[in-house]
Amino acid sequence: MSSGEFRDSLVDPPAAKKRKLPSPTPSLTQPPEHEQQQQPSQPPHSSSPAIERSAPSSAAAAAVVVMATSNNNGSAPVPSVENNSAGGGGGGGGGAQEIDEGLYSRQLYVLGHDAMRRMARSDVLISGLGGLGVEVAKNVILGGVKSVTLHDTAVCTVGDLSSQFYLTAEDVAGGRNRAEASCQQLSELNHYVPTVAYTGELTEEFLQKFRVVVLTLAPPAEQRRVAEITHRHNIALIVADTRGLFAQVFCDFGVDFTVYDQNGANPSSAMVASITNDAESLVTCVDETRHGFEDGDYVTFTEVSYLFFPP
Repeated sequence: MSSGEFRDSLVDPPAAKKRKLPSPTPSLTQPPEHEQQQQPSQPPHSSSPAIERSAPSSAAAAAVVVMATSNNNGSAPVPSVENNSAGGGGGGGGGAQEIDEGLYSRQLYVLGHDAMRRMARSDVLISGLGGLGVEVAKNVILGGVKSVTLHDTAVCTVGDLSSQFYLTAEDVAGGRNRAEASCQQLSELNHYVPTVAYTGELTEEFLQKFRVVVLTLAPPAEQRRVAEITHRHNIALIVADTRGLFAQVFCDFGVDFTVYDQNGANPSSAMVASITNDAESLVTCVDETRHGFEDGDYVTFTEVSYLFFPP
């Protein structure tokens, strides 16, 4: 029998000798049913799996210029984004810092641990539960954020049935609110993400409970009003709409937000021949080739020897 294997037997083996085990040693036999204690089930995210960070790869033998980011605004990188929620808004999601690698394995390898931990600390408000809003809500809930609040003040209409896949003819006949009619089915997508419906006004006090606000089906005046509030309180805002085959997206993540990857392409690199020791610090590439960088790009120099900058 291998270690850790348990087998039930009604009789003792012939050669077995019964002896009393020392009291500190736990018995392998299970206690009677009335003595068994029901252990509370733990959600996957309550475990604490070890998260290892891979060491940076070794640098090339020659001096290399690698573009780390390009944001064209000169702002310094932001080390972390904290959640604005003070325990309200979308319900208490626990704010788990560790990520269940089994539950979110596919997107974990795409987004990384840091992005997943930020998502797990974020309360999200999604306003406008039309066809676009319900699709956004579905993806956000499956993504594993801290909580989601569905907001809408409109009732279901026949036109919603063409794109809102969680609404039915009964919802239209009953005059149900779109957020309330969609909340039950959306909440069943991921039981680890508390999902609630809200049908009131988007006041400044209410919006401060969230880290991210997604606004759809809102008129321009409402978009500007909400944008001023979210920008003032450093709340990430995404305004999205669809008009037939056309769509628009506007994002405002605050004045301190830094874009590290604009297009998803691998960072550019270039071989450095020399760097002048003057105020301009002119960089010359090998064979005078073009490096392809632009003003405002962040660059990293590696394997540089004897580089001194003038005072």
